[in-house]
Amino acid sequence: MNLRKEAETQPQSPSASTRTSTPKSQASDSQSTPRRSSRKKSSDAPDTKARRVRTGCLTCRQRHLKCDEAVGRCLNCRKSDRICRRGVRLNFIDTQTVAPPHIIARPHGSKVTFRDDSRLIASLYVGGFEIYPPVQPESPVQENQDSPHDFDFIGDDDLTNLFQSMAHSFDPLSFDIPHPNATDFVGSDTWHQSHLVPGDELLPHGTSNFARKLAGKHEYYPFLTDPEQVSLLRTFMEEVGPRLDIMDEMNHFSQILPGFAISEPILLKAFLACGARHLSIVDPSYGDEKATHYYDAATRDLLNAVHDPNRDSVLCATAALALGFSETMQSQSSHSGNHSAGSRALIRECGWNAKTPGLGGACFRISVGAELLNCMRYNWTLSWDPNTWGIDMDMDHPQAANGGNQDLWHHRILYIFARVMTFKASSRPSHGVARAIQLNDHEWITHNRWCDQWAKSIPRSLVPLGHLQPWQTSSKSVFPEVWLVNRSAIVSQLFYHATRIMLAKTHPFQSEFDEDMRKMQRSHAHEICGIITYTTDRSVADISLYFLVLAAECLETREAQEEVLGIFDTITKVTCSSAEPIKNDLKQIWSWAEAHPHMVTPAQMHNHFYELDPSLSVSNHPDSSPSLHNPLLTRGDFSLESHPYQGYYVPPHHHHALNQYHYGSFDLI
Repeated sequence: MNLRKEAETQPQSPSASTRTSTPKSQASDSQSTPRRSSRKKSSDAPDTKARRVRTGCLTCRQRHLKCDEAVGRCLNCRKSDRICRRGVRLNFIDTQTVAPPHIIARPHGSKVTFRDDSRLIASLYVGGFEIYPPVQPESPVQENQDSPHDFDFIGDDDLTNLFQSMAHSFDPLSFDIPHPNATDFVGSDTWHQSHLVPGDELLPHGTSNFARKLAGKHEYYPFLTDPEQVSLLRTFMEEVGPRLDIMDEMNHFSQILPGFAISEPILLKAFLACGARHLSIVDPSYGDEKATHYYDAATRDLLNAVHDPNRDSVLCATAALALGFSETMQSQSSHSGNHSAGSRALIRECGWNAKTPGLGGACFRISVGAELLNCMRYNWTLSWDPNTWGIDMDMDHPQAANGGNQDLWHHRILYIFARVMTFKASSRPSHGVARAIQLNDHEWITHNRWCDQWAKSIPRSLVPLGHLQPWQTSSKSVFPEVWLVNRSAIVSQLFYHATRIMLAKTHPFQSEFDEDMRKMQRSHAHEICGIITYTTDRSVADISLYFLVLAAECLETREAQEEVLGIFDTITKVTCSSAEPIKNDLKQIWSWAEAHPHMVTPAQMHNHFYELDPSLSVSNHPDSSPSLHNPLLTRGDFSLESHPYQGYYVPPHHHHALNQYHYGSFDLI
């Protein structure tokens, strides 16, 4: 109701009418009346004392005006077009103790969380963080999957706007909260929450200065002035980094990390060691002195770091991964390969898995991918259970195919590949026909269905842009021409076709030599050879050898076999390695008459071609089972007795699983 109209309709009080009609003479007489007479009150006179405002707005109180206490927006604020700020009336009249409030379970998919920043503030003071007990993980909420109700959630931005509006006050009659689309939360994850402090989420038990540098902006960045270091770092960025980033959209090692490594001696030395190692391989006259110098210097810094319980675990894990890759770049390693197992242990200590975005997820993929390739080649048992990787395998969602999240689909094909590897290890021919009969084909069917779903649902960036049959090209190749435009698509497709070949070899009730299984192996082997033949990206040459060996074993025609031997020669020119032992082994598998009479053992092949992780040694004992010799089974975790960095490693303070990593903006070099 309009307050102005209401005031006009009300009758005037008698006192008001009297004042307006009093003559001037009477007014003068009244002024001459003694002051004490004005203090006297008749018993029947009305009380004209102003009523005290108790629920007025804060705006009127600051302006020292009387508020009419109108709900929504008072009259004074409307006249002056001001924000009508409301305070909270703190009285305890309506306190209820009969039905105390209870905690409502957070619905599935809700992104609203509460964070206690007292630990962060305390950590800024010496000894402040140590007085806090370890953070207890949040208990999982039991969710009713069969609930027929659908919930509409408020997104992070909407919630932030709501809080800001409440902080600055608002007009409740005109305030409106927009409803987000349901598709905004498809595939969303708790990793991406805007309220997290950039860089500090990676280490809940402390802070990582290196992670803060990656996630924040700085006014000054150092640069190299030594000509040798400039040359080696450029070599790392151009030649080594892309090989580490084969499944990383953000290109951490080739574009992001080198700029930040300049101010981190341990990481810079590790990168320089990789650059020097590459130069010593492509140019024998360069020598190994520089590579050994930087490798030893980085190793000393890393050992000193892991001995410090207050170390930066993010920096240590990244440096160890680079040093482990430096070890793999030697055909005859002179080192123990301790950093390959050490990097895996540090990644486990950081708690990184497939759900970790950014640098943590990239390091996880590099470590797991290297082990998967070695397990495929040498029939090793996987050391890291893929069921603990945190992979989202819901590929039936209608928005899954158009999500564009390449990392998610990389993780999915790695997970499927790892599951098939585990299935293959449990159904080896050495167990006999009885073992195959006992196997339930349900698991095999599940893996095969996953492959079908993956191939149908991957985003456009992972699908070939062109696929030509041999008779459609003028290259005289027996393999199809598969056109993939980026290395992420190349590697993902290689893992997919390799998974299909292993499925054909491990059917529980059909032999791998049955016509259907042979046709399946041959088809996907030709696809692998076609991808590798027409790939010009040198960064994938290293891992191509693994897949090419698997595919070559399935080739049946002499023409295809001869062509694949030429592909081996082409790749080894890029990788500066020798393929003769591999070629001789394949000739034995193909039953070529001119093949050498001796068989090449996996250990010999291991030492003669360029691979990701030669530090994972293979036993030369003829009676030993290769499946029992994955070194990461006994050395890939600091909780194991023979863990890496013996005599140096000290657990970090408040050690527990690390879980979240969120990137802000990057300043790329």
